[in-house]
Amino acid sequence: MELIKHLKSERPYQEMWNTFVYFESEPTTKEFLEKIYIKNGYDESFKYAFLNTSKFIYFIKQSKEYFHSAENSNILVKPLLIYYGMMNLIKAIVLTKDPDYPRNSGVLRHGITTRKLKKNNYSFRDDEIKIQKEGLLPHFYSLVTNHSSDKIEGNKYQIKELISLLPELQTSYQRIFQQQLLYPIEISIENHNKKTQTLMLRIPKKVLQFFNQDQKKFCKDLNLYNQKKDFTFSLCQNVDQQNIEYSKFLSEDAIYIDYLIKNENVNNLSYYNIFQNPMIIQDFKGNYFIKPIIDTKLILPELMIYYMIMYNLGMLCRYETELWGDINFSFTSEDMYIINEFINISLRKFPNLVLNLLFNEILVFDSI
Repeated sequence: MELIKHLKSERPYQEMWNTFVYFESEPTTKEFLEKIYIKNGYDESFKYAFLNTSKFIYFIKQSKEYFHSAENSNILVKPLLIYYGMMNLIKAIVLTKDPDYPRNSGVLRHGITTRKLKKNNYSFRDDEIKIQKEGLLPHFYSLVTNHSSDKIEGNKYQIKELISLLPELQTSYQRIFQQQLLYPIEISIENHNKKTQTLMLRIPKKVLQFFNQDQKKFCKDLNLYNQKKDFTFSLCQNVDQQNIEYSKFLSEDAIYIDYLIKNENVNNLSYYNIFQNPMIIQDFKGNYFIKPIIDTKLILPELMIYYMIMYNLGMLCRYETELWGDINFSFTSEDMYIINEFINISLRKFPNLVLNLLFNEILVFDSI
């Protein structure tokens, strides 16, 4: 269960990057790595921490420079700078989970490819990304999910379907594609006693369209991906309308699920991320969303989704310079709006997700 920390600042984005300064000190970084290696069961954790401290620090520092340079750069080169910043942060995460990284030259590849030759009527939203057998991304996937990279090897993803999975882009996605695949949910907490609490999820009924309007099937699928086996969903049914505490929580446009939590030694669940479930995700402000899992190949770490899309944009910058220029400056591209939104969100969200993973906490940087 991850702790949710709300960190208030007059400049939340700057505060986020200031948090990375923790990793610019050799003593604190060495101690940080040693603790992680011990927790992950590695022998000679002190030795690994000693050997990897400088490498880890430079991954972080170089990534920080790439991101800061990207903020002030022209759109013609911005995605490429962000991509290399992302790559270094991914390498930092990999190093915490694989102290021997890189074990071989295979893991130094990107691990993903995109179409080499673009069609005449190129559309960014319809472009595809394919997962390769070896490389940084499949290696990262296997380390953070504990699944073999064989599970995603050869998978192809359209840019459009990857964008549909990002909560911060939902308004733009719906405006462009006239389609909704993520839905905001509301949560209410009821304390029964010191050992039992109930969370009520208010979920839009529109979600049921993906489950043939079957509430039981929806609950079954939700539990299928639930990683906390001691958590159970009650039957999907409307709450007693006489319940005053939940009266403002109810409407005919929603379904309600009781999420019973037992024997959790916490005082206030609102400070914890209790959903270890790929169908329930958060935006960088801490709001929860539910995404129906229609295709299991879309169960991906959010960091991977950002990385894959930015890889595609980076390759356009680097190898399709004329095409990239036309997309940005010809005024005829239908993709520039969503590209611009994605780039701006990536600058804010990706480093935040990395901090969450490194500290095993959900850090929400709020304005004062």
